[in-house]
Amino acid sequence: MKKLLLALIIASPAAADDKLEVVATIPSLGSVAREVGGDRVSVSSLARPGEDPHFVDARQSLMVKMRGADLFIVNGLELEIGWVPLLLEGCRNGKIQPGSAGYLDASASVRVIDVPKGPIDRSMGDVHPMGNPHYSLDPLALRGVAGGIAEKLSALDPKGKETYEKNRKSYERKIDEALFGVELVDEAGGAKLAQVAADGKLDEFLAEQKLAGKVGGWLKDLADAKGKEVIAYHASMNYFWNRFGMKLAGTIEAKPGISPSSGQVNSIIELARARKIRAVVTQPFFSDSAPNLIAEKSGAKVVKVDIEGDDAIAIIDHVVKEVAGALK
Repeated sequence: MKKLLLALIIASPAAADDKLEVVATIPSLGSVAREVGGDRVSVSSLARPGEDPHFVDARQSLMVKMRGADLFIVNGLELEIGWVPLLLEGCRNGKIQPGSAGYLDASASVRVIDVPKGPIDRSMGDVHPMGNPHYSLDPLALRGVAGGIAEKLSALDPKGKETYEKNRKSYERKIDEALFGVELVDEAGGAKLAQVAADGKLDEFLAEQKLAGKVGGWLKDLADAKGKEVIAYHASMNYFWNRFGMKLAGTIEAKPGISPSSGQVNSIIELARARKIRAVVTQPFFSDSAPNLIAEKSGAKVVKVDIEGDDAIAIIDHVVKEVAGALK
Protein backbone atom coordinates (compact mmCIF):
# COMPACT_ATOMS: atom_id res chain seq x y z
CA MET A 1 0.00 0.00 0.00
CA LYS A 2 2.83 2.41 0.90
CA LYS A 3 4.48 1.73 -2.45
CA LEU A 4 1.18 2.42 -4.26
CA LEU A 5 0.69 5.73 -2.43
CA LEU A 6 4.25 6.74 -3.17
CA ALA A 7 3.76 5.92 -6.83
CA LEU A 8 0.60 8.06 -6.96
CA ILE A 9 2.32 10.99 -5.26
CA ILE A 10 5.21 10.82 -7.70
CA ALA A 11 2.89 10.44 -10.68
CA SER A 12 0.63 13.40 -9.88
CA PRO A 13 3.09 16.22 -10.68
CA ALA A 14 4.22 14.35 -13.78
CA ALA A 15 0.62 14.24 -15.02
CA ALA A 16 0.39 18.03 -14.68
CA ASP A 17 3.74 18.44 -16.45
CA ASP A 18 2.55 16.22 -19.30
CA LYS A 19 0.07 18.87 -20.45
CA LEU A 20 0.80 20.25 -23.87
CA GLU A 21 2.04 23.83 -23.65
CA VAL A 22 0.09 25.87 -26.18
CA VAL A 23 0.88 29.49 -27.05
CA ALA A 24 -1.45 31.53 -29.26
CA THR A 25 -0.64 34.91 -30.73
CA ILE A 26 -4.01 36.48 -29.87
CA PRO A 27 -6.49 35.85 -27.03
CA SER A 28 -9.38 34.67 -29.21
CA LEU A 29 -7.27 31.84 -30.63
CA GLY A 30 -6.11 31.00 -27.12
CA SER A 31 -9.71 30.74 -25.97
CA VAL A 32 -10.57 28.28 -28.75
CA ALA A 33 -7.48 26.20 -27.93
CA ARG A 34 -8.50 26.18 -24.27
CA GLU A 35 -11.99 24.93 -25.12
CA VAL A 36 -10.74 22.20 -27.45
CA GLY A 37 -7.74 21.15 -25.38
CA GLY A 38 -9.49 21.08 -22.03
CA ASP A 39 -7.48 19.59 -19.18
CA ARG A 40 -4.83 18.18 -21.50
CA VAL A 41 -3.38 21.58 -22.40
CA SER A 42 -2.03 24.72 -20.77
CA VAL A 43 -2.75 27.78 -22.91
CA SER A 44 -1.32 31.29 -22.91
CA SER A 45 -1.61 34.18 -25.36
CA LEU A 46 0.94 36.77 -26.43
CA ALA A 47 -1.20 39.80 -27.28
CA ARG A 48 -3.32 41.19 -24.48
CA PRO A 49 -7.12 41.56 -24.71
CA GLY A 50 -7.90 44.91 -26.29
CA GLU A 51 -4.42 45.28 -27.81
CA ASP A 52 -4.12 46.03 -31.52
CA PRO A 53 -2.91 42.69 -32.93
CA HIS A 54 -1.06 44.46 -35.76
CA PHE A 55 1.28 46.16 -33.31
CA VAL A 56 2.53 44.02 -30.44
CA ASP A 57 5.92 44.70 -28.92
CA ALA A 58 8.21 41.69 -29.46
CA ARG A 59 9.26 41.62 -25.80
CA GLN A 60 11.76 39.24 -24.25
CA SER A 61 9.04 37.99 -21.90
CA LEU A 62 7.02 36.76 -24.90
CA MET A 63 10.03 34.87 -26.23
CA VAL A 64 10.33 33.17 -22.85
CA LYS A 65 6.66 32.10 -23.08
CA MET A 66 7.32 30.56 -26.47
CA ARG A 67 10.51 28.79 -25.46
CA GLY A 68 8.70 25.90 -23.78
CA ALA A 69 5.74 25.66 -26.17
CA ASP A 70 4.72 22.41 -27.82
CA LEU A 71 2.26 24.17 -30.11
CA PHE A 72 2.29 27.72 -31.45
CA ILE A 73 -0.94 28.98 -33.04
CA VAL A 74 -0.87 32.03 -35.27
CA ASN A 75 -3.81 33.93 -36.73
CA GLY A 76 -2.04 34.04 -40.08
CA LEU A 77 -2.79 36.10 -43.20
CA GLU A 78 0.12 38.32 -42.10
CA LEU A 79 -1.77 39.84 -39.18
CA GLU A 80 1.29 39.34 -36.95
CA ILE A 81 3.95 39.91 -39.60
CA GLY A 82 5.41 42.89 -37.73
CA TRP A 83 6.25 40.98 -34.54
CA VAL A 84 5.90 37.18 -34.70
CA PRO A 85 8.97 36.56 -36.93
CA LEU A 86 11.13 38.37 -34.35
CA LEU A 87 9.69 36.25 -31.54
CA LEU A 88 10.15 33.00 -33.44
CA GLU A 89 13.77 33.83 -34.06
CA GLY A 90 14.39 34.91 -30.48
CA CYS A 91 12.62 32.05 -28.69
CA ARG A 92 15.00 29.39 -30.04
CA ASN A 93 12.33 26.71 -30.01
CA GLY A 94 12.70 24.47 -33.05
CA LYS A 95 9.46 22.64 -32.32
CA ILE A 96 7.24 25.62 -33.19
CA GLN A 97 8.92 27.10 -36.25
CA PRO A 98 6.87 27.41 -39.48
CA GLY A 99 6.69 24.05 -41.20
CA SER A 100 7.28 22.10 -37.99
CA ALA A 101 4.76 19.83 -36.25
CA GLY A 102 4.24 22.36 -33.48
CA TYR A 103 3.22 25.28 -35.72
CA LEU A 104 -0.39 25.95 -36.71
CA ASP A 105 -1.69 28.72 -38.96
CA ALA A 106 -5.33 28.89 -37.88
CA SER A 107 -6.37 30.73 -41.05
CA ALA A 108 -5.89 27.50 -43.01
CA SER A 109 -9.33 26.45 -41.71
CA VAL A 110 -11.07 29.73 -42.66
CA ARG A 111 -12.87 30.88 -45.80
CA VAL A 112 -10.84 34.02 -46.41
CA ILE A 113 -12.45 37.21 -47.77
CA ASP A 114 -11.14 40.50 -49.19
CA VAL A 115 -8.25 38.95 -51.08
CA PRO A 116 -6.86 41.85 -53.17
CA LYS A 117 -6.60 41.56 -56.92
CA GLY A 118 -3.71 42.94 -58.94
CA PRO A 119 -0.32 44.24 -57.77
CA ILE A 120 0.13 45.57 -54.24
CA ASP A 121 2.64 48.12 -52.97
CA ARG A 122 3.18 50.16 -49.81
CA SER A 123 1.52 53.23 -51.31
CA MET A 124 -1.78 51.40 -50.83
CA GLY A 125 -1.33 51.29 -47.05
CA ASP A 126 -1.23 48.22 -44.84
CA VAL A 127 -2.92 45.91 -47.33
CA HIS A 128 -2.92 42.21 -46.48
CA PRO A 129 -2.06 40.40 -49.74
CA MET A 130 -3.44 37.06 -48.56
CA GLY A 131 -6.82 38.47 -47.51
CA ASN A 132 -8.51 40.00 -44.49
CA PRO A 133 -7.01 38.53 -41.28
CA HIS A 134 -9.75 39.67 -38.87
CA TYR A 135 -11.89 36.54 -38.93
CA SER A 136 -12.42 35.97 -35.20
CA LEU A 137 -15.81 37.75 -35.24
CA ASP A 138 -17.24 35.19 -37.68
CA PRO A 139 -18.79 32.32 -35.69
CA LEU A 140 -18.33 29.93 -38.60
CA ALA A 141 -14.65 30.84 -38.83
CA LEU A 142 -14.32 29.91 -35.15
CA ARG A 143 -15.94 26.58 -35.99
CA GLY A 144 -13.26 25.94 -38.59
CA VAL A 145 -10.48 27.05 -36.27
CA ALA A 146 -11.70 24.65 -33.58
CA GLY A 147 -11.51 21.79 -36.07
CA GLY A 148 -7.98 22.72 -37.12
CA ILE A 149 -6.82 22.93 -33.51
CA ALA A 150 -8.42 19.58 -32.62
CA GLU A 151 -6.65 17.94 -35.55
CA LYS A 152 -3.27 19.42 -34.62
CA LEU A 153 -3.60 18.55 -30.92
CA SER A 154 -4.56 14.98 -31.85
CA ALA A 155 -1.44 14.69 -34.00
CA LEU A 156 0.79 15.94 -31.17
CA ASP A 157 -1.01 13.96 -28.48
CA PRO A 158 -2.68 10.87 -30.04
CA LYS A 159 -3.81 9.57 -26.64
CA GLY A 160 -5.97 12.65 -26.25
CA LYS A 161 -7.69 12.42 -29.66
CA GLU A 162 -11.02 11.26 -28.23
CA THR A 163 -11.00 14.12 -25.72
CA TYR A 164 -10.13 16.72 -28.35
CA GLU A 165 -12.87 15.52 -30.68
CA LYS A 166 -15.43 15.51 -27.88
CA ASN A 167 -14.42 19.03 -26.84
CA ARG A 168 -14.49 20.23 -30.45
CA LYS A 169 -18.05 18.99 -30.91
CA SER A 170 -19.10 20.59 -27.63
CA TYR A 171 -17.57 23.92 -28.69
CA GLU A 172 -19.22 23.74 -32.09
CA ARG A 173 -22.54 23.20 -30.34
CA LYS A 174 -21.94 26.34 -28.23
CA ILE A 175 -21.26 28.35 -31.38
CA ASP A 176 -24.27 26.92 -33.22
CA GLU A 177 -26.67 27.62 -30.37
CA ALA A 178 -25.35 31.16 -29.98
CA LEU A 179 -25.61 31.85 -33.72
CA PHE A 180 -28.81 30.05 -34.74
CA GLY A 181 -30.63 29.51 -31.43
CA VAL A 182 -31.21 26.25 -29.57
CA GLU A 183 -34.57 25.43 -31.18
CA LEU A 184 -33.31 25.74 -34.75
CA VAL A 185 -30.16 23.72 -34.01
CA ASP A 186 -32.25 20.94 -32.46
CA GLU A 187 -34.55 20.96 -35.48
CA ALA A 188 -32.09 21.18 -38.36
CA GLY A 189 -28.70 20.24 -36.88
CA GLY A 190 -25.78 22.57 -36.31
CA ALA A 191 -23.52 21.05 -38.96
CA LYS A 192 -26.17 21.44 -41.67
CA LEU A 193 -26.97 25.01 -40.67
CA ALA A 194 -23.29 25.91 -40.59
CA GLN A 195 -22.76 24.45 -44.04
CA VAL A 196 -25.65 26.24 -45.74
CA ALA A 197 -24.77 29.49 -43.95
CA ALA A 198 -21.16 29.22 -45.11
CA ASP A 199 -22.41 28.69 -48.66
CA GLY A 200 -24.63 31.79 -48.43
CA LYS A 201 -27.83 29.76 -48.72
CA LEU A 202 -29.23 29.89 -45.18
CA ASP A 203 -32.31 31.99 -45.98
CA GLU A 204 -33.16 29.75 -48.93
CA PHE A 205 -32.75 26.61 -46.81
CA LEU A 206 -34.89 27.96 -43.98
CA ALA A 207 -37.65 28.95 -46.38
CA GLU A 208 -37.63 25.55 -48.08
CA GLN A 209 -37.75 23.72 -44.74
CA LYS A 210 -40.31 26.15 -43.28
CA LEU A 211 -37.94 26.92 -40.41
CA ALA A 212 -37.61 30.70 -40.72
CA GLY A 213 -39.80 31.26 -37.67
CA LYS A 214 -37.47 29.23 -35.49
CA VAL A 215 -34.37 31.36 -35.97
CA GLY A 216 -32.92 32.51 -32.67
CA GLY A 217 -29.56 33.52 -31.25
CA TRP A 218 -27.42 36.22 -32.80
CA LEU A 219 -29.21 35.97 -36.13
CA LYS A 220 -32.46 36.94 -34.44
CA ASP A 221 -30.76 39.68 -32.43
CA LEU A 222 -29.46 41.26 -35.64
CA ALA A 223 -32.47 40.56 -37.85
CA ASP A 224 -33.51 44.23 -37.90
CA ALA A 225 -29.95 45.29 -38.77
CA LYS A 226 -29.78 43.10 -41.87
CA GLY A 227 -29.19 45.17 -44.99
CA LYS A 228 -28.28 48.32 -43.07
CA GLU A 229 -25.09 50.25 -43.75
CA VAL A 230 -22.36 51.10 -41.27
CA ILE A 231 -19.12 53.04 -41.27
CA ALA A 232 -16.05 51.51 -39.63
CA TYR A 233 -12.69 52.94 -38.71
CA HIS A 234 -10.78 49.96 -40.14
CA ALA A 235 -11.83 46.87 -42.11
CA SER A 236 -11.52 44.76 -38.95
CA MET A 237 -15.14 43.59 -38.86
CA ASN A 238 -15.81 42.64 -42.49
CA TYR A 239 -16.37 38.99 -41.62
CA PHE A 240 -18.97 40.10 -39.09
CA TRP A 241 -20.78 42.34 -41.57
CA ASN A 242 -20.81 39.55 -44.14
CA ARG A 243 -22.06 36.91 -41.74
CA PHE A 244 -24.95 39.00 -40.44
CA GLY A 245 -25.94 40.68 -43.69
CA MET A 246 -24.90 44.25 -42.99
CA LYS A 247 -23.05 46.48 -45.43
CA LEU A 248 -19.84 48.42 -44.93
CA ALA A 249 -20.48 51.79 -46.61
CA GLY A 250 -16.94 53.04 -46.04
CA THR A 251 -13.97 53.19 -43.68
CA ILE A 252 -12.61 56.22 -41.90
CA GLU A 253 -9.14 55.18 -43.03
CA ALA A 254 -8.78 55.98 -46.72
CA LYS A 255 -5.94 53.45 -46.75
CA PRO A 256 -5.61 50.67 -44.16
CA GLY A 257 -3.25 51.47 -41.31
CA ILE A 258 -2.92 55.17 -42.26
CA SER A 259 -4.59 57.85 -40.14
CA PRO A 260 -7.32 59.70 -42.05
CA SER A 261 -6.78 63.21 -43.38
CA SER A 262 -9.28 65.98 -42.69
CA GLY A 263 -10.46 65.64 -46.27
CA GLN A 264 -11.13 61.93 -45.80
CA VAL A 265 -13.05 62.60 -42.58
CA ASN A 266 -15.17 65.23 -44.34
CA SER A 267 -15.97 62.84 -47.17
CA ILE A 268 -17.12 60.21 -44.65
CA ILE A 269 -19.30 62.82 -42.92
CA GLU A 270 -20.97 63.58 -46.26
CA LEU A 271 -21.40 59.85 -46.92
CA ALA A 272 -23.00 59.30 -43.52
CA ARG A 273 -25.38 62.22 -44.04
CA ALA A 274 -26.36 61.24 -47.59
CA ARG A 275 -27.10 57.62 -46.69
CA LYS A 276 -28.46 58.31 -43.21
CA ILE A 277 -25.98 55.90 -41.67
CA ARG A 278 -26.60 55.40 -37.97
CA ALA A 279 -23.47 53.65 -36.69
CA VAL A 280 -19.78 54.52 -36.76
CA VAL A 281 -17.96 51.46 -35.46
CA THR A 282 -14.48 51.61 -33.99
CA GLN A 283 -12.15 49.87 -31.55
CA PRO A 284 -10.53 51.15 -28.33
CA PHE A 285 -7.02 51.24 -29.81
CA PHE A 286 -8.02 53.75 -32.52
CA SER A 287 -8.22 57.51 -31.95
CA ASP A 288 -11.67 58.77 -30.92
CA SER A 289 -11.41 62.12 -32.67
CA ALA A 290 -12.49 61.17 -36.19
CA PRO A 291 -15.35 58.82 -35.18
CA ASN A 292 -16.67 61.39 -32.69
CA LEU A 293 -16.55 64.20 -35.25
CA ILE A 294 -18.30 62.09 -37.89
CA ALA A 295 -21.02 61.12 -35.41
CA GLU A 296 -21.47 64.71 -34.26
CA LYS A 297 -21.78 66.11 -37.79
CA SER A 298 -23.95 63.32 -39.22
CA GLY A 299 -26.18 62.28 -36.34
CA ALA A 300 -24.77 58.77 -36.25
CA LYS A 301 -23.79 56.96 -33.06
CA VAL A 302 -20.26 55.87 -32.19
CA VAL A 303 -20.10 52.18 -31.39
CA LYS A 304 -16.82 51.29 -29.73
CA VAL A 305 -16.31 47.53 -29.40
CA ASP A 306 -13.50 45.23 -28.36
CA ILE A 307 -12.88 42.59 -31.03
CA GLU A 308 -10.33 40.56 -29.09
CA GLY A 309 -10.60 38.87 -25.70
CA ASP A 310 -10.12 35.74 -23.64
CA ASP A 311 -13.51 34.33 -24.67
CA ALA A 312 -14.15 34.47 -28.41
CA ILE A 313 -17.86 33.65 -28.12
CA ALA A 314 -18.38 36.28 -25.42
CA ILE A 315 -16.65 38.87 -27.61
CA ILE A 316 -19.00 38.17 -30.52
CA ASP A 317 -21.95 38.35 -28.13
CA HIS A 318 -20.73 41.76 -26.93
CA VAL A 319 -20.36 43.05 -30.49
CA VAL A 320 -23.80 41.72 -31.49
CA LYS A 321 -25.47 43.52 -28.58
CA GLU A 322 -23.67 46.81 -29.23
CA VAL A 323 -24.33 46.84 -32.97
CA ALA A 324 -27.94 45.70 -32.61
CA GLY A 325 -28.57 48.45 -30.06
CA ALA A 326 -27.10 51.13 -32.33
CA LEU A 327 -29.07 50.07 -35.39
CA LYS A 328 -32.50 49.69 -33.75
